[in-house]
Amino acid sequence: MFFRNDIQQSARVLVGLKILSSMMAVLGSAALTLACVLALVQGTIYAVSLEQTALRFIAIAAVFLVGTSALIGCIYLATHLAVRFVGVGQPDFPPVDTYSSKVSSGDSPKI
Repeated sequence: MFFRNDIQQSARVLVGLKILSSMMAVLGSAALTLACVLALVQGTIYAVSLEQTALRFIAIAAVFLVGTSALIGCIYLATHLAVRFVGVGQPDFPPVDTYSSKVSSGDSPKI
């Protein structure tokens, strides 16, 4: 009886930690994305305010490249953390083929 209560207690703690880590991942991803957007807007305002046309063009192109890669990185990080925390186990990869022993070389329409 004592052992079963310990297992239930540790399972509750693990579920609580999983919920807490999931919430922290979402909040952290949202904060990081917001910071990237604010930095991108601030950089764009600065790049547009430049006087020289060639320098302005280079600055806008740089802001576009850096901002796009930063936002894609934020989205990748948020997706990766969501899959890591919310995902279920490790599925078999590649999937196990259940028909491989029943198919002969002339049975391509059956595949």
